[in-house]
Amino acid sequence: MNTIKKLLTSVALTATSFSLLTGCSSADKTAIQDTADKFLEIVKSGTNEDIEKYASAEVSESEFVKTFDSEYLKQNFMDGFVSSEIDDATMERVESFCSLFSDMITDYKISEVSVDKSGVGTVVAMIDTSFPIDVIDNSEALELIEEQAQSYYAENEEQIVAMYEEKTEEEVEAYIYNDMIIKIIDVYEALIKEASPETYAITLTVEKNAETDSYYVTGVTSYDEASESTTQAATETATTVEATSSATGSSEEADASSSSVSE
Repeated sequence: MNTIKKLLTSVALTATSFSLLTGCSSADKTAIQDTADKFLEIVKSGTNEDIEKYASAEVSESEFVKTFDSEYLKQNFMDGFVSSEIDDATMERVESFCSLFSDMITDYKISEVSVDKSGVGTVVAMIDTSFPIDVIDNSEALELIEEQAQSYYAENEEQIVAMYEEKTEEEVEAYIYNDMIIKIIDVYEALIKEASPETYAITLTVEKNAETDSYYVTGVTSYDEASESTTQAATETATTVEATSSATGSSEEADASSSSVSE
């Protein structure tokens, strides 16, 4: 019995010594994990509401947070369009498509929590997504959209020419603009539907805020580099739409003029 007591005492002393050496305690680890959990729960929700309570300003505005912020992604997607040219039916499709962003993260799991002797925590977590975070901005999507743009007029030539005879130029161009937006959304939705779930590993740096005496996330690293381009895709796509609309409109005008001369 004495041997067992001595052994347990030795283990306890060793653990205490290690705790003092590293400057961490079980309470620190618990607080750090709790902060990381609350931070990731907000990111998973597809919003950034109250995220400043658990993250520094730099992290709150980081590309990582924006990658999963549905409102940011929607606004970025919409910024490339001329809002006044979008009709109600198209806007409904845009809203429906953008709602997919809020469900991008399906789950997350904290796999490791450690604290160094200065009290800085490192949290390793795995994030599961229903589709890859670069699904909007990848070569396949851009190639499909370009194909749609190039084939659009050829496939709809007769209908467009007939519309020019019945409607004003502004009305026809608005129709083309909205039709192309719908086709581009169709491409994205098909890619998302066909995509396989992905898992990304991230590392959070968690430190104590001297002002609030509570922990907050001060860094996010090791997530997939594709996230850096995700939020830029909508603008590039919208530029493609606008350029396509202009080019198509020019082709239509040229054809219409040619038709008038022939007549």
